[in-house]
Amino acid sequence: MERPTPEASPYTEAQWQAIVTLGDTVEADLQRLQVRLMMGGEPTFVAIDDFESPEWRTEALGAEKRRRAEQLRDRLTAEFAPPGSLRYNGVGKLYPGEAGPRWALGCYWREDGIPLWPTVASPPIASPTPVTLAHARTLITQLVAILGLPADLIQSAYEVEAEAPGGYVLPLLPILERDRLHWSSCRWTWEIADGRLLPGQGPIGLRLPLGSLRQPESLIQEATLPLQPGLPTGQHPFSLAPDNAIQVALTVEVRDGQIYLFIPPWGSAQGFVELVAAIAQAATSLALPVILEGYLPAANQGLAGFQITPDPGVIEVNIHPVADWQALISQTTTLYEVATQGQLGTEKYGWDGQRLSTGGGAHITLGGTHPEHSPLLRRPDLLRSLITYWQHHPSLSYLFAGLFVGPTSQSPRVDEGRHESLYELEVAFQSLSPEADVPPAVVDRLLRNLLIDVTGNTHRAEFCIDKLYPVENPRNQLGILEFRAFAMPPQAQMRLLELLLIRACVARFWQQPYARPLVRWGTTLHDRFLLPHYLAQDLQQVLVEFQELGYGFDLAWFQPFFEFRFPCYGTVVLDTGHGPLILELRHAIEPWHVLGEEMSNGRTARYVDASLERLQVKLQGIATHSPNADSLSDRYQVLCNGRRLPLRSTGHRGEYVAGVRFRARQTLNMLHPAIAAHAPLRFDVVDTWHDQPALGGCVYHVQAPDGEIYATLPSTPAVAAQRRAERFIPQPAQRGKVTVPPLALNPEYPLTLDLRQAVG
Repeated sequence: MERPTPEASPYTEAQWQAIVTLGDTVEADLQRLQVRLMMGGEPTFVAIDDFESPEWRTEALGAEKRRRAEQLRDRLTAEFAPPGSLRYNGVGKLYPGEAGPRWALGCYWREDGIPLWPTVASPPIASPTPVTLAHARTLITQLVAILGLPADLIQSAYEVEAEAPGGYVLPLLPILERDRLHWSSCRWTWEIADGRLLPGQGPIGLRLPLGSLRQPESLIQEATLPLQPGLPTGQHPFSLAPDNAIQVALTVEVRDGQIYLFIPPWGSAQGFVELVAAIAQAATSLALPVILEGYLPAANQGLAGFQITPDPGVIEVNIHPVADWQALISQTTTLYEVATQGQLGTEKYGWDGQRLSTGGGAHITLGGTHPEHSPLLRRPDLLRSLITYWQHHPSLSYLFAGLFVGPTSQSPRVDEGRHESLYELEVAFQSLSPEADVPPAVVDRLLRNLLIDVTGNTHRAEFCIDKLYPVENPRNQLGILEFRAFAMPPQAQMRLLELLLIRACVARFWQQPYARPLVRWGTTLHDRFLLPHYLAQDLQQVLVEFQELGYGFDLAWFQPFFEFRFPCYGTVVLDTGHGPLILELRHAIEPWHVLGEEMSNGRTARYVDASLERLQVKLQGIATHSPNADSLSDRYQVLCNGRRLPLRSTGHRGEYVAGVRFRARQTLNMLHPAIAAHAPLRFDVVDTWHDQPALGGCVYHVQAPDGEIYATLPSTPAVAAQRRAERFIPQPAQRGKVTVPPLALNPEYPLTLDLRQAVG
């Protein structure tokens, strides 16, 4: 194993070796227990030299993003793919309001080692010299001959009002007859006009006028065949189906001087492999380079690979899962290094200079080599243990997440948003005891309607089971659980520590299922656990439990996460005459509210209220007469804009903490628009025993101290650091009396001063 360079690592040599050694210990237990765990994920990257362009901020698509994604695929192919892998331009997701599906640049290979794209064939890449439609016609004619189909099944495809063909179409489906794969095709006849292509700029495979076909009496069913052993030939018996009985097709066209073949949406890995083999044979015989595109091949049927897709502001790498710790180290380290070579990074900056994750998530997946091998389907109580443990420990939900958390985020907890959800979840857990034999379909139905967000969306949940075993979608019955509350960490070693923590949970709960009652946190969840101090306390409890089991996690290993997630804005050391006081301001979590629907530019929109922020205030070094006092009422107080903070003892003598929730800015769409911005915030430490003089404090600005709004995002780490530093200004001691108002505690949020709440 090659260790990352010290410059890239947030850990010392000794720390990193301890992490690697612990990973080996966990791996030995997973192997001994025969868990057969596979782990993958969806890391996301942004440009390191462009923070302003829409494609790297809000837009999903962009020319430069596509170029860098293609470059990244080529580099990852060289690192990960075996000989005979296939570069493939897949059809990605189609989102409402977008003109067409997004791209999905893939690289795939056979798990059994047989080349998917024969090494004797020229690789599926662009031709060095332009080709014409005549070449495409020759190619599909040759392909039909290899498949054993009549040549007259090839149909020309015409653009609207065009006289010359724009490409060629071949209805095609793999079917099963007498336990053997057959090719089936048919002729298309039209109900309306002559079935010209739908208007648009995308591949003709996405613009077939299927709605114009005459309706057949029945449709031919595809054979969903897993990958079979042996070399594919593409040559199988042929059967002619009735007209229009097959409504998917292979298409061939020329774009930008290159031949593109579009593969239809098949659920059969064997059919995909056989067609690819036939295409390779035809292209080789004619010495015609081709580019393959179309619908993604069936997953978990003997094919492996990765794909790179666009999301708003980021590039997402759906990395192929691997089976052991050392493979995870190699894969993760390589991925980060290769991305950096392509001018892609793992963090960006807010207007105020705050370091942020990429913003596209970096979900982690668990599964098996095949659905039936998935630990989560072989032992559904493991899923129950993971859900319960995360619900008991909010640090696992919030420490590794991105900027946006809460009930309307991309990864809401099971107890956020619906008061009855925990009760119903406990009822479901009764069927997921360790000794229960639960069929995969029942696991899906037990949890599908509970692991959701407040709108009922199953994908936007902290634990997403969309690809576990959905009854209504056999193609997604993959045995995969997706952890969505993981944002992109800035270094590969931090990512590996996340993976190790989850692997240790799996090993622990495989041996000792975690079936305790769910905790009713109530408002404590968004009071106590949005402050980094209490998240650290909670995580320490998690690590102590693992240490007792022989898994020696160290809280210091997670310090880079706290510094990245909860940066310190500044500290002030104050002289009391009998020892220093230290006032610290640190970033805290503030959930964003999704607002009600309204019309915007003729479309229904739901805005997010990003006007609020939260800080953690910590005061240390206090000499009180009562070491067990739960407040500072006997001497020192901290005021924020003249309001008294509800400081609470942390349990360490002389250390107190509180949260401040405030309106940082006015936005066009927000809750409570009549409440003005509270920033800048002035913090004063007051000695109530000596005529209440202010010992000093600080001012915190959310924008530039001169009141100007930053015109551009920080272009470099140095600019970002400068903005963070200039927004925190220490204040000297004040003369004269400072009025300390009474403490106004909110019984629902006793740790938080919400400046939006009226005084009195």
